[in-house]
Formats: sequence, structure tokens, C-alpha cells
Amino acid sequence: MSVETIYKVILYPFINESLASLKAMTNLTGTAGEAFMDNVDDFRFKGYAVCSEVTGNLDGVIMMHHYPETAISIGNSVCQSMFDETYAHQEMTDDLRNALAEWGNTIVGRSTDLHSRYSLEYGFSSPYFVEDLSEMDKFLKGVQEVVTVPITIEGVGRYYFNLLVRSVDYSEGGIKREESVSIENPHSKTLAKDSRILLVDDSAMIRKALTRFLAKLGYNNVVEADDGNGAVDLVKSDPPDFIFMDVVMDKLNGDKALAEIRHLGSDVPIVMLSSVTDQLLVKSCQAQGISGFIFKPIHATNGTETIARYLKVAN
Repeated sequence: MSVETIYKVILYPFINESLASLKAMTNLTGTAGEAFMDNVDDFRFKGYAVCSEVTGNLDGVIMMHHYPETAISIGNSVCQSMFDETYAHQEMTDDLRNALAEWGNTIVGRSTDLHSRYSLEYGFSSPYFVEDLSEMDKFLKGVQEVVTVPITIEGVGRYYFNLLVRSVDYSEGGIKREESVSIENPHSKTLAKDSRILLVDDSAMIRKALTRFLAKLGYNNVVEADDGNGAVDLVKSDPPDFIFMDVVMDKLNGDKALAEIRHLGSDVPIVMLSSVTDQLLVKSCQAQGISGFIFKPIHATNGTETIARYLKVAN
């Protein structure tokens, strides 16, 4: 497969979404350079990365590399945008790790959805954050080709997309675009301010941001769960009045938790959150009765307004 084909078919959605998410989540501006083939034997990188495994007709890894100073700048900017506070960390912290992971989740989620709308027989794993790239050999095991695309961020530095290809069996046939679907919102009553609201997300950063948005609207009776199992347990033991729930989580995913909650007979209003815009997933959740679907990113400039809309409350 040529560099041009790999770039356009596989890497381009990631590059395009990373630039869009960079602007949306940090107010920073980036530009993509030309794709080129890296030398596998000489390929090394120091810094941080967000990775996603590629399986199926294409076997490999997509890596979004950052030099340490670039990663820290992006992490500070994501936090600042989400919480509307000044962040000026000089070294990697848990907040910045969470911010970079959330940025990576958004990019991979939206990009993989773009791929899933075509009948291309490969898939992507949930993204994971890698802090120590000193042992590159384990990432390069079996790799035959490395495609690199540099991204320059104005006033900050560079990060890179790399596609590490172990094997590929690509066919251009059978491409079919899936139609989008609108999101219905059957929830119609304003939620009382003393209502118990459950936030379900494996990202502590997202839970923190949602809690702040809710507090601005006067909702302070908030409980949290970091995976779908915790959500189901809370519905059983102390049912909430409203739920905001992520889809992709480390343990039980939100769509599966939604199914279990409905199986329990609960009709609690549930709004799903995800960077994955897979229309089949959206339709599946709609069929189980949801009160909306929020597509990430969500941050300080739009978070309170977005949450208010689903709670039917004046902002």
C-alpha cells in the first residue's frame, strides 16, 4: 500500500480530527505536514503518546506522539478550556495525563466512527496513554512500515502521527456511507434542583467538569460512578433521578449498562456521552430509551449550556 493510500484512507481522518479537536478543546491552531515513510530500524521517539491498536485487514498501531514540552502545553490548554482556569504546569501531572487521554479519546472516537461508516474490514481499540516510550522495541515488533505525519502547533511545537504497519490486506471495493440519524429527546420536564444526578464516566476529569457545569445550574446532589457496573449497582441501591453516562469505559460500557438498567425496569432519564459517533450505537441506545446523546468534546464554553438543554432548565 502506498503512502498516499495509507494517508488518505487510514491516517487522514485521524489527522483531520486531531486538528479540529485541537481547536475545539484548546483554542490552539495546528497544520499538518506531508506524510512520509520512516525507517523502521531507526524509528525512536522520546515523549508521550496516545495509541490505538488496529486489527483486521490492517494489523498495526496508530500512535500520536508528543515531545514532553508539547504534551504539557496541550494538557494545560485542554484543562484551561475545560475548567476555565489558568493551568501552567511545567511537568506531567495526573491532570495533564487525564487531559491528554481525553483529547486522544475524542480524536480516536470520532476518527474510528468515520472509518466504521465504510465497509473496511479493520477496527481500532480504545485509546491508551503511554508515558514511557524508551522501550520502542515492543511497539516495533513485527512492524514492516512506519508512516509519519508531522503536526505543527502555532507557538507551541510539534506532535506526530505514526501508523506502525505489521501487515495489510486492503481492498477498495464495497465502500458505503451510512446515513446519519437525528437524536430525539423524550425528556420534557424541568428537573428539580434537589434531584439526585448520577455521573458515569471512567474519566475523573469529565466527572469533575460535569459536576461544575451542574453546580452552575444549581444542581449539587451529584453522585459518581467510574464504570457501567457501578451505575447499575447505584440504580439498584439508591436510584438517581437523572443519569449522564459515557459509552466507552474500561469495564462495563455505557450501552451495556443502559440495557441492564432498562432490564431492571427503570425508566430513569439517561443522556449518553461519547466521542464515538457510530450511528449504529446511537440507534441502539435510542431503541432502549435515552433522553439524548452528547458528542464530546464538552468544555467550559459550551458545557453548562449543553447540560441545561438536556435538563430542560434555563441557563
